[in-house]
Amino acid sequence: MKNITVTVIFEGSALNRDEKIGGNIQSIKKLSVDGNLKSFLSRPAIRHYLFNTLVKAYQKDWKPAKVTGQGEVAQFDIIQDDIFTSAELDAFGYMFTISGEMSFTRKAPVGITKAISLGSYNQDMVFYANHDLVQRANQDGLAIKPNPYQSEEHRSLYKVSFTIDTEIFGKDVWVVKNEPKYDESVKQLTIELKKPESIVLSNVEKDENVENDENCYKIGEERIYIEGNQLEVAKGLMDEKSEKKKDTNEEKKHLQFKASFIKKEKNKKNEEAEDKNDSDKGKQKKTKFKIEEFEENEGYYIFSLTRAPEYDSNKKELKLETGLVKIIEGVNQNDGIYEVTQNNQQIGTIEREKINEAFKITFQLDENIKKTRIKQILEAIHNGLVAHSSGEDNTIVPLFMIASEVVVPSPVFHSYIDVVNGEIIGISDCLENSWVCFNFGKNNNNSNKNNKNNNSHENHTGHKIFLQGTERLPVGISDNRVTSNWNEFLEQLENKGETKE
Repeated sequence: MKNITVTVIFEGSALNRDEKIGGNIQSIKKLSVDGNLKSFLSRPAIRHYLFNTLVKAYQKDWKPAKVTGQGEVAQFDIIQDDIFTSAELDAFGYMFTISGEMSFTRKAPVGITKAISLGSYNQDMVFYANHDLVQRANQDGLAIKPNPYQSEEHRSLYKVSFTIDTEIFGKDVWVVKNEPKYDESVKQLTIELKKPESIVLSNVEKDENVENDENCYKIGEERIYIEGNQLEVAKGLMDEKSEKKKDTNEEKKHLQFKASFIKKEKNKKNEEAEDKNDSDKGKQKKTKFKIEEFEENEGYYIFSLTRAPEYDSNKKELKLETGLVKIIEGVNQNDGIYEVTQNNQQIGTIEREKINEAFKITFQLDENIKKTRIKQILEAIHNGLVAHSSGEDNTIVPLFMIASEVVVPSPVFHSYIDVVNGEIIGISDCLENSWVCFNFGKNNNNSNKNNKNNNSHENHTGHKIFLQGTERLPVGISDNRVTSNWNEFLEQLENKGETKE
């Protein structure tokens, strides 16, 4: 499947609000284009509408990815989700930052431009008020006055383009410090993103007097409740500390268990240096075990660890471990490649490669699942997106659409297409663009000769551009390189992986 670009013209009305002006004026996003003031929809807004449409249309395949506050910002949680489990992360990319560590960034395979109005914004402003609610309240004897507000409004045609980079769609690459660990007995692959730190709590008793709770422990009178890897710890066992960030000088709070409850581990240097003073012997290592993300509830701190704590009933010890570890279930190893299965179906593979002092981890989604996701994205764009703004149902339904396979994932049609006096212009320019598959290498014999065995550099003679207009925006063009049959175009995308000379 080649890279794909789509350009759409649709009619919209104030789809992407901006900040409030003067407290009660709802503004719209605007920018200046060639001296004219235009309204526009931002890329995040279009992305939001596209994803919401996919969730509603394909509930089984598209679900919102998990979100976390790890790294002090709201971000996608790649510990719980990845491109195998989440089509959202696969299509729209992510950035996952780890405090004090590297970040994991994946470029979005689905590129989206701004949707800029084709007509100028003429300073339209509308006055609104909640008259209906006020009238109903007055009928009930309540002395309520209307709450008036104003909104900037603009109804226009808009142009937006999408690109799909099929080379990175369904593929993700991580670079980690330590080698992943595979456990054959449980079919589990563990990838360490942040080195775990552990501590052992001493003198921990299983609390047998707590009804209907098998996972309650206590140190003295202070209790620890455990459910999976989530803990609810009495505040008397922990210290709440704060430290200033170097860059912003802001204070960041974290938790640490009080040293008196932690099992003392002798420093190796102290064990080897017997000639040191007695005062140096038996010193405990300074623990790096910190809890940075936590909640409070009536005398308890609530937080999660990397994995469930381990209790040793003989030694009366409870081992806790924190860090960031990605655990992938349903993994089979085959000739050094990890095959990932879900519901008895292979959904992808994982490969590891040693590079310098690190390891490169490559996730590769099953090709059929990849094709299905791409087709679903194209169907959503073709049929129209769900869009709401300020409580108003709106339309991002194509009145005109042009789509094609392209050698490079670039919105090559975007600059050509425009509407002048109710007619589409620029289609002939689109057909002649050299990145379109049937044009690439057409006039470059040397390029074809030098790249005879490279399919991406051959003349794609069987490929057609999809072109569709409507009665409002008709397309009057006859060209054997063009098809208006959407199903034919989708079939071409799926089956034309091969090329012809």
